[in-house]
Amino acid sequence: MKARARLSAAAATLAAAASGCIDTDAAVFVAPSIAAPEATVAAGALGTSLQATFTLQLRLGARASGPSRVAVRTFEIASADQKTSIVAPLAVETTTALPVEVAPGSDVAVTFTADTSAEGRTLPSDAAAALCAAEGIRITGSIEDSLEDGATPVASDVFHARCP
Repeated sequence: MKARARLSAAAATLAAAASGCIDTDAAVFVAPSIAAPEATVAAGALGTSLQATFTLQLRLGARASGPSRVAVRTFEIASADQKTSIVAPLAVETTTALPVEVAPGSDVAVTFTADTSAEGRTLPSDAAAALCAAEGIRITGSIEDSLEDGATPVASDVFHARCP
């Protein structure tokens, strides 16, 4: 009888694995990432202007205790090594209402844009050199996940701005 019970348990485990029922995603808090960062720098007589876009991707695993409400705290453009802030804070806009809700087992993507010239402001002239550095730049920031206390940092991969 014990052999039959072990065989039945093993068969049930194998059947569940084959049917894709076992979810191994351990993300019980929102896992943020920044995708597709782009920036264009233009130098002018009155300063430097910047246009940037990126997508904040939010992933919540199926094992989470419930949905999360995610708010954005801040974004900035930093050096590739993240030791120097170049544009902080980065004033961004989105057409998505914030905060967003992320359900367990789902992904949410929010696209952000920044345009200093649309805001009627420019960056200091020396910002162009830092934004156009050979080492590249990153977009960094933080979010607030209602399932977790405190802020969760997020950073893009290193990328290079389009420069004059």
